[in-house]
Amino acid sequence: MAYSHNMFEAELAQYYDVMRQYRDYAKECQFAHDLIQKYYPGAKHVLDIACGTGGHAIEMAQRGYDVTAIDKSQDMINIAREKAEKAGVTIDFDCIDVNDLSSIGEFQAAYCLGYTFLYMTNYADVVEFFTTVHEVLSPQGVFLLDFINGWSLIEEFHRDKFVYQHEGTTIFQFEQATLKKRERVKHIEFYYLIDHHDGNVKTVFAEEDVRIFFNDEVSMLLSSCGFGNIESFGDYAMDENADAAYIIIVAGQKAGGISKAKERD
Repeated sequence: MAYSHNMFEAELAQYYDVMRQYRDYAKECQFAHDLIQKYYPGAKHVLDIACGTGGHAIEMAQRGYDVTAIDKSQDMINIAREKAEKAGVTIDFDCIDVNDLSSIGEFQAAYCLGYTFLYMTNYADVVEFFTTVHEVLSPQGVFLLDFINGWSLIEEFHRDKFVYQHEGTTIFQFEQATLKKRERVKHIEFYYLIDHHDGNVKTVFAEEDVRIFFNDEVSMLLSSCGFGNIESFGDYAMDENADAAYIIIVAGQKAGGISKAKERD
């Protein structure tokens, strides 16, 4: 599977948490916990897909889950391991791609949070991803993911500048986006100026493509890959209208039998 994400490698990985400080991991993981237990009461073994620096994995481990967390960036995994050790929790971290899940065991629940799903920019990659997750879930296992509402991505086309402070370092982030209408892909270019205030100033350029997805579309794709009992929620609230929300969370349960995606092969 090829997807476009090349952010937060090497120089930027150490600043990931600073630039994602707006995320409320406790709130998101409490929502994930409630949803997992609703679908699969007593579920304990969970898979964190694209775990980044471990924010969700650590919160879930603190809630008593046995967590396996994967990411394709070794830099991110290294930071996540250090954070988990400081937090006093045990998590099985592994640097692997989402296509290499067959050897890591079976799980009662899996989640992909942090909008990583958007980096899969074509249907073939999405179907492959959903089918792979379906295969590593135990019967009646639950899968949930979040993504930015496609309508929100379409509306957000302007230049942005952000400034972050971290242990004597100032990080300036500039970004500009363009829309590839035919592909329904938003291309974003990032330019970072990292000032350590000791005469050492570093510049970093990064770019990414994110797919514009909508609620019904993602639910349909999950269903086509063997998931049932599909529900959608908005902005990490059980009663929020997903279609009107900025963040959409979709959950589904592994249905019995062979997945519909496999039946077509």
